[in-house]
Amino acid sequence: MNKFALAFLFGTGVLLALSKFLGADEMAPAYVAALMLVILPIALVYDLDKRKSLDDERAMAILREAHNLNISRKEFKSKIPKNSPRRESSAAFEGAAKVGAARSMAAMVRKPRLREKILEICDFADMVLETIRRMPYDTPAAVAFSENHLSKLTEALERCFEMSHREDYKRAPESLDAKEIECFSIFIAAFKKQQENILIEGKHC
Repeated sequence: MNKFALAFLFGTGVLLALSKFLGADEMAPAYVAALMLVILPIALVYDLDKRKSLDDERAMAILREAHNLNISRKEFKSKIPKNSPRRESSAAFEGAAKVGAARSMAAMVRKPRLREKILEICDFADMVLETIRRMPYDTPAAVAFSENHLSKLTEALERCFEMSHREDYKRAPESLDAKEIECFSIFIAAFKKQQENILIEGKHC
């Protein structure tokens, strides 16, 4: 219960008790009315201010996430070898097929923020695949990216679709939706690490 509602009930009880103690029963309604005129507007202002604070916090969180995502995207692009000849390797070909499947699945995700996050993950996967294309050979890290990392992304999406048919999933609060997005965001960090592994192994080929 709202703390202002509790204050209203407590204050009403106190005023009624005082009225009876002082022998002024006819004044009790006036006390209650006065208390309502003070407490209820304060409660309304408090709720509006609380909602505004939550909206501001969400807006700041989105801005921070967008900023960090932009930095990560620039780091990924800067590490792609630009002067190496581009080739279509088997690891890149298989990986592109899996990313295409993930994009198709993402288009069917009903939650807008989650759908957007999955599509962002696919964009990062494309940059890792472009790194693989610029390597002279398919290194073990390149093969692992196509066979392991992208397979796990597909499995996560399939699990997401399985859960989407459950009623409790459809009624999940925003906190659980945010947690789901956070779990998918881990793929970006994993892709970054694997891109570094591909580049390190490529230097030793």
